[in-house]
Amino acid sequence: MQFDIGIVQYIQDLLGWAAPFFLVITELGSELFYIGIILTGYWAFNKRHTIAAASALIVSLLTCYWLKVIIANPRPDTSYWYDGYGDVNFSTPSGHAQNSTVFFGWISIKAKRIYLFVISFIFIFLIGISRVVLGVHYLEDVLLGWGIGILLLIILVYLEPHVTKFLENKSDFLIYGSLFIFGLVATIITTIVFPPETIPANDSFGAYGGLLMGLAIGLPIEKRYINFDIKLEDKKRLILRVIVGFVFVVGIMYGLSLILSSDVLWMRTLRYLIVVICGIAVWPAIFKRVNL
Repeated sequence: MQFDIGIVQYIQDLLGWAAPFFLVITELGSELFYIGIILTGYWAFNKRHTIAAASALIVSLLTCYWLKVIIANPRPDTSYWYDGYGDVNFSTPSGHAQNSTVFFGWISIKAKRIYLFVISFIFIFLIGISRVVLGVHYLEDVLLGWGIGILLLIILVYLEPHVTKFLENKSDFLIYGSLFIFGLVATIITTIVFPPETIPANDSFGAYGGLLMGLAIGLPIEKRYINFDIKLEDKKRLILRVIVGFVFVVGIMYGLSLILSSDVLWMRTLRYLIVVICGIAVWPAIFKRVNL
């Protein structure tokens, strides 16, 4: 696909003065921000609703990854990137635009609060525009991301009650076993169809395969053996649970990156699998034991 770099130049000329602001805004659509929001919801607010929101985001992440590697559109030249900021993966569609549309859109729809609709719209718009201002996406990438995100959101909201009804009488072994197999098979097939040498460095499907398989292992462990309680009257303890837990999970994530390289598929897969299990089962087991 050939997109117009002139539009990127125009938007940068118009909003380039605010690039430091957009450098912060774009992080609202980053992996680390989503991890923080999802873990906070899971540890401190509502496990079931958080898992549903995370599931919607995962569908978007998978869809966006496969679209990117199929289209294989390069990003704008690095000369347009703001102050060396950039991403290594393909450009089309914009993952920041698509994933923020699905995730924030899902939250606002399920919460049914006008102020959340407004905040979500502002976040989605600014995150998308930030990608063009920073020079890492064409405007067309962002527009496609928004469009695909809206379509996915509509489909997911429609399907949710049907999927919930379908799963309500199924055993945990069947549900989580199927999820694990899907994660494993998707990783193998995606790697065969799109070998590492055909995609940008450090962008293998291993992260998503590890995420899926980690959920398939961690969720039933938490449900059966831990089953922590979110309803704490002491809000200070709840806040401490989130802060310490986030430091714990991020520390595990970056610590493992030193020994499990993102360049090697199975290492990347294993790293994300371990991190997910730590977030949804290991840390809950710890804070339940110490009464945090």
